[in-house]
Amino acid sequence: MIGPRDVPEGNGRRVDTFSRDLSRPDVPGSPFLEEAQRWLLHHSLRLVHGPGEISYGTDEVVVLVVVRDGRAYVKSFVDHYRALGAKHMVFLDNGSTDGTVEALKEYGDVTVFCTTLPFKRYGLSMRKYLAERFGRGRWTLNVDVDELFVYPYSDVVSLRALLGYLNENSYTAVVTGVLDMFPEEPLSEVVRHEDEPLKELHRFYDVSEVREEAYESVGDVGNVLANPDVPILRGGIRRTLFGMNSLLIKHPLIFLDGKLKPVDLSEHWVGDARVADFTGVLLHYKLLNGLYGAVRREVEVRNYPNRWGKYDRYLKVLEEAPELEIKAGTARELGSTNDLVGTRFMVLSERYVGFVREEDRRLGNPPERHIERLSEAFFRAAADAKEQGRKAWDTRQLVAAAASLKRQLDGVLTSRTWRVLDGLNRRIKRARARD
Repeated sequence: MIGPRDVPEGNGRRVDTFSRDLSRPDVPGSPFLEEAQRWLLHHSLRLVHGPGEISYGTDEVVVLVVVRDGRAYVKSFVDHYRALGAKHMVFLDNGSTDGTVEALKEYGDVTVFCTTLPFKRYGLSMRKYLAERFGRGRWTLNVDVDELFVYPYSDVVSLRALLGYLNENSYTAVVTGVLDMFPEEPLSEVVRHEDEPLKELHRFYDVSEVREEAYESVGDVGNVLANPDVPILRGGIRRTLFGMNSLLIKHPLIFLDGKLKPVDLSEHWVGDARVADFTGVLLHYKLLNGLYGAVRREVEVRNYPNRWGKYDRYLKVLEEAPELEIKAGTARELGSTNDLVGTRFMVLSERYVGFVREEDRRLGNPPERHIERLSEAFFRAAADAKEQGRKAWDTRQLVAAAASLKRQLDGVLTSRTWRVLDGLNRRIKRARARD
């Protein structure tokens, strides 16, 4: 669902706290108010479909979603998380009127709760309630209905194996980049079929306006990083289109071990977590044709916190562009999620690379292929960044865009993961030369 995650460029950035802001209307002002909100929420819930409790182990995961009017996403969402290997999906519906609940009732591995409490005041409490109710001592994936979670080399590493890796290393949270996906044709007000095939139609992304900051920039939230290369990402295509300095990271995959604080003043953050040594990605499908109508309705009824006048900014751009061009020369088509390995959106460690190699070997692939399949993505990312930079100059785009692409290339070539895989690749070549 559309959430309070965007900050305008300019002076607004000076007051940004990476979405962790005590002035947010959905942050309870005291422990007493937080407990009161939890009590009111619990007693307002109606179970309308599926089981109220789910039994699952520490090598399984349940997907948790707060949703309102997400009908267009239902099929793609359920299909994706079923294919991923999720044990169950739990939805907390907050007043949908577009058939979302009815569509969800068609699935047996889905639970649906409903509440009419105002999201503007209870949004964070809703997310935290789900995490604490279903996730104590277990893994949960806390996402929006327009977000599809992916992770490095999922074609080799099953979800169960991934959770085993996290458990073995005592990690309790995984950071993900939020990557906005969009279609090839311009955005318009012509709404598609209810079950929009997200992955098929929205195949493109653009990282030319993504900015990187040190993870520690958020301040002391008690999180311990296993990999110092894990970044905070900002901007992206929403900077290009709407001038928004959007926060592009979340911590959706979490294990409540009694120490971790879920939804720590923001849907983007957790506290006191042991953060894994790799990052995943949330493929984000906000830029659908339905955005026009959703923004208009939100400006009229104000269901969500409209911090910094975000929705008014969206509406102004959309009304001035009945057909909004998104795909530019710096856009790329996502063929496989492994295409993101080597970019700032998928950071790897030497340990994770070794884990993938072992999983690859277990599947019976020849040993020399293990390193090749891991390193080729990095070389592809470097070549792609060079090509995108050339295009930026050839088409005389803004110097800032070309500089951004150069930073992306520099990020690939100086990352710890690149050094690891480049070294492994050199060893392969030397071994072959000796043969």
